[in-house]
Amino acid sequence: MFFLYQILGWILLPIAILRVFVRSRTEPSYRNNLSERFGLLKPKKDKPVIWLHAVSVGEMLACQQLVDHLESRFKEFNILITCTTPGGRETAKQFTSPRVSVAYLPFDINLFISTFIRRTKPVCLLVMETEIWPTLYAKCSKYEVPIFMLNARLSEKSMHGYLKLKGLSQQTIGCVSGILAQTENDAARLRRIGGKDILVTGNLKFDRRATSKQLKLGEYFRELFGDKRRIVVAASTHEGEEAAIIDSFMSQCATDCLLVLIPRHARRFPIVMELIQNRGLKAVKRSSGQPVPADCQVVLGDSMGEMYSYYSCSDVVIMGGSFVSIGGQNPLEALSVGKPVITGPHTFNFSDIIEKGVSSGVISAVKNSNMAMSSVNELMSNRDATSIKKAAAMRFVNENVGALLKTINYLETQRKTWRAK
Repeated sequence: MFFLYQILGWILLPIAILRVFVRSRTEPSYRNNLSERFGLLKPKKDKPVIWLHAVSVGEMLACQQLVDHLESRFKEFNILITCTTPGGRETAKQFTSPRVSVAYLPFDINLFISTFIRRTKPVCLLVMETEIWPTLYAKCSKYEVPIFMLNARLSEKSMHGYLKLKGLSQQTIGCVSGILAQTENDAARLRRIGGKDILVTGNLKFDRRATSKQLKLGEYFRELFGDKRRIVVAASTHEGEEAAIIDSFMSQCATDCLLVLIPRHARRFPIVMELIQNRGLKAVKRSSGQPVPADCQVVLGDSMGEMYSYYSCSDVVIMGGSFVSIGGQNPLEALSVGKPVITGPHTFNFSDIIEKGVSSGVISAVKNSNMAMSSVNELMSNRDATSIKKAAAMRFVNENVGALLKTINYLETQRKTWRAK
């Protein structure tokens, strides 16, 4: 099976390269640093390297505090972070330490992965959440680079996908030295696909906190958008969600309410702006930096890396990716700044968090955008109830912290297994 995977990789390589160039038509940064996708980079060589892979924006944000702690605890190492998307790379610009560098993960082909490992000489590979690449894992095993999966999660849907290729999945995950799972359910699903040496340490995203700079920007947003308006943030929306959310908002919410619509992917900013304008609505882009007029009811959040600021300026948050079959987005950032969250029915990527949040009364799960706006109106009509939910949201997050310290302590115990410098 692994041999067939290798052959298929070479066959599909031209398509993968073509896809990069197609994506670059809307996101030109896809063409940048293309040589890294073939394993060609010049790493820093003054210190041995801890290799951390965080596929895209969400995973990169989740590991931000982890990187700070790795730098503090493992001072004798540099840190190389790989990602697969320009969004992830852009997010990684927040890591300003000279000991941290960023590159694209090479295509999962023997030659490219081997070249990358020989050039970087990592002592270990830390994989955020669940990225399972057969060639990458096999080559790390060959070069005696231990692999640790951190903040690992696996949905029921993904598990069944891996079970369809059980032999390859088991062979691949068998290369992993240790897995730190978010929940007992994640651990059970990872065991079903062949995972071993699994510990449940919780979700690193509970440990994330907004910085004072992000909160201050949120205060600026509030002034820009209208400090007397009630602000509804629709965050990380996907294709098929924006139109329904806009229509429900305009038909149900009062004119003193403002909808801040933030697409998940930057390439869709122009598409969503056109969608708003085609409805005859007046809209302002966040990137314009202009105050929002009283007769404008929609703001396009066309900026990256400002989610905490959007959340902190809001009264209530509607979480995108949950009204289409994407699986939802992470609600913890909004909850950590005391904002009640409303999600749609498709939340399988964050099912445990959503279930806990619903039980705690800080997340409302609804079936469609019309019901979401009904919940918005209900929440904003009772200021006392909103204040109670704000305190409950922050308490919910605070009660679940601790994964970060457990992760760092675990890596300390595993240091002796890392490849010799």
